[in-house]
Amino acid sequence: MSSPVTIPESISLAIHALAKLAASKGEHVVLSDLLLRPGSAHHLSKVLQKLTRAGIVISKRGHGGGFSLAVHPSDIRLMDVWIALEGTFESGICPFAGQGCELSSCLFGTVAEDASNLIRKYFTDHTVADLGRLFKGE
Repeated sequence: MSSPVTIPESISLAIHALAKLAASKGEHVVLSDLLLRPGSAHHLSKVLQKLTRAGIVISKRGHGGGFSLAVHPSDIRLMDVWIALEGTFESGICPFAGQGCELSSCLFGTVAEDASNLIRKYFTDHTVADLGRLFKGE
């Protein structure tokens, strides 16, 4: 079944992994413990590499290695994660806008834009610390 609102897989993988890292209280967590099942370790690894380059995550190789947060989880807004992975947050518009649709207003009204604004607000107002509490059971 398809969803009318889609969050990119990379964002979902990142948010879940970062929430687990927030709950780990600074301990390094290995990739396999951050992976959602079923899921691709390769895809999660690429996501974590991008987050490392963005200064959100630290990776440590070898025995006792894994991933940890580079900054306090309350300093990482979910929108920071979205931008680090996707580059920008685009408001939802009809995929046909400007590409042959001749209507002066969208047949779907403002529902796509309203949904995007709701997601933008959630991702701007919430931090990794907020989600880490869910794994701690707070």
